[in-house]
Amino acid sequence: MSNKKYRFQLIKDLISTQEISNQDELLKKLEDLEIVITQATLSRDLRELKVSKVPNLQGNYVYRLTETETMNSIQTHDDKVTLTFSNNLVVVKTKPGYANRIGFEIDNAHFNSILGTIAGDDTVLIIMKETSTREEVLKELIQIIPNINTTNNE
Repeated sequence: MSNKKYRFQLIKDLISTQEISNQDELLKKLEDLEIVITQATLSRDLRELKVSKVPNLQGNYVYRLTETETMNSIQTHDDKVTLTFSNNLVVVKTKPGYANRIGFEIDNAHFNSILGTIAGDDTVLIIMKETSTREEVLKELIQIIPNINTTNNE
């Protein structure tokens, strides 16, 4: 196993079995396992592994592997994900703690109609391409968020 593959497996194991809330904490745990890397390398690794921060039961943000968690788990709650359009901006309101993951999924889907997102705790701001229509954006978003409820406030 290459060093990178080994390091990736260790990072996955640590994140899956422990509640780690920041890179310094993760770097220390890796050093304890005799893996010494820079913070920049760890940042790159976390991006490649599709690690995001999500709230735990106590409301603290901890690292989780988004690769193993599908967007379908967002659909299991009763609340609707609400979209509101305003010119080339879209505001997505969701359950607290889900916005970062939704923003991450939208950005990584590389949709043709969307330039990018900014995510908070329960709100995602989507920036549409100027040439995109609301219908195009909605059609793409439904692929990853099937329970969207749209409002057409201007």
